[in-house]
Amino acid sequence: MDKLFLNKGLVTGIALTQDGVLAYMALRTIVDESIPLYNKTSSVDCVSLNRMAYALVGSQEKYEKVLLDSLQRGIYELKFANVLDILQDFSTKTSYEYLLDMANMRLDTEKENFMFVYPEEVHKILNCDEIMKKKISMLRYFVSLISTFNWCKSMRNLQGKISTMSIEYIATQAGMMSQRTCIRYNEILSEMKMIYVYKSNDKERVGDKLKQIKNCYSRYADKDVCEEYASNYEDWRGAQHIIVRTQKNKEQADNNRRLAQIYNRIRDGYGDTYDEETIRKVQKYIVNKNKTLQEEIDAKHAQEDMTDSDRRWVEKLESQIKDESVFEQFEFLRNAVDDNWEEPVSMEHDFSIEEILDIPTECEVQMNLTNTDCVGQNELCKNESHGGKIPGELFCVTGNDSGLIDIDDLY
Repeated sequence: MDKLFLNKGLVTGIALTQDGVLAYMALRTIVDESIPLYNKTSSVDCVSLNRMAYALVGSQEKYEKVLLDSLQRGIYELKFANVLDILQDFSTKTSYEYLLDMANMRLDTEKENFMFVYPEEVHKILNCDEIMKKKISMLRYFVSLISTFNWCKSMRNLQGKISTMSIEYIATQAGMMSQRTCIRYNEILSEMKMIYVYKSNDKERVGDKLKQIKNCYSRYADKDVCEEYASNYEDWRGAQHIIVRTQKNKEQADNNRRLAQIYNRIRDGYGDTYDEETIRKVQKYIVNKNKTLQEEIDAKHAQEDMTDSDRRWVEKLESQIKDESVFEQFEFLRNAVDDNWEEPVSMEHDFSIEEILDIPTECEVQMNLTNTDCVGQNELCKNESHGGKIPGELFCVTGNDSGLIDIDDLY
C-alpha cells in the first residue's frame, strides 16, 4: 500500500480519542488490504486485535498489552461513533476477536475531506524507542500535524508539503493536546527524521505589534523546500529583513541616480573625465533602463484598447528613454564584447518602472490562502487546516518606500 487514506474529520479534532484514531487507522489498513472489502463485494470481516496490531506495527512475537488495550477501546469508540458495527463478539479470556461490519469505513475521496499518511511512517513511530503509551499519542500528533499541510492551488509545487499553522492550532487538531507535549513530540519526530521544523528567529508586524514568526513544518524528505519557503517568507515579512532590504534598496536607488547623473555629464561632452570601469557601468545601467522601459511600452501597445491614461503613461515612459549613441565615442566599448551581455540582462535587481519614474510604491503580493480552490481535499479552504491565511500579505519595499516604515517600531 502506497498511502493510507484517512477521513480527516475523524482523525483530527475531538471526534475520536487517540484510541479511536489508532483503531481507525488499523481497520482502514485492513480494508485496503482485503480484496472483498476494497472491491466493496463485502463489508463484513472477522478481525482480531492481533490482526489490527499487525497492520500497524508489523510482525512481532508478542504485541504489547498497552497497544492491544488501546485497540480494544478504540473498536468500541468507533461503534459508538457509528463508524462500524459489531455484529458478533468472539472474545475469550485470552483473545479478542470481532465480526465487524465496516461499510461506513469506506472513504470516498471524491466527496469526503481526507488526508493520508504512509504506512511506513506509522510503523516507524509505533516501533521507536519510546513507551507504547507515548508512541500512540505521538502518532495522533503526527497525523494531526500532517493534516495541516496546505493543499491550496496557490502553493503550486508545494501542495501538501508545507504547514505554517500555529502550535496552538495543531494542538487543537490533536484532540486539545497541550502545547508543551506538541513541542516535545516535534523534537522526537525531528530526531527520527520524520518531520522538519523551521524555527524562525525573526518577527513580523501584526497590527501595531511584532510577533514571532510561526514555525514552518514539512516531512523530513521535504526539508529543502520547507527551508526555501520559510526563508522567503522571512525575507518579505520579517522585521529584520525589511530593515536590511530597505537600506539595501535605498543604496541601490542612490547608485542609480549617480549613474544617471554621470550619463548626463557624458552626454554633455565630459566623458573624458571618467575612467573605463565607470563608463561601462553607466552604459549597462542605461541599456537596462531602456530595455525595461521599452518592454513596458510594448506591453501597453499590445493591449486591444488604450485609454487616455495609458497613452499619457506611454508618453512618460518614452520621455525617459536615453540616447545610447553617446557611448559610440568610446573605442573600448565599440571593440570589446562584454560576455555578460550575451544573454538578456535581468532588470529585477536594478530598478522597477516606479523607481525609474521616481514614483513611491508599495508592492503587495497577496498570499491569502483562504477560500481558494484546493486539490486533494475536494473542498474550499474553509478553515485553518489548509494553511488558513498566512498572516497579512507578503510585500516588498523599494528605496522610495522607506518612508512607509517606522524603523524604530521594528525593534
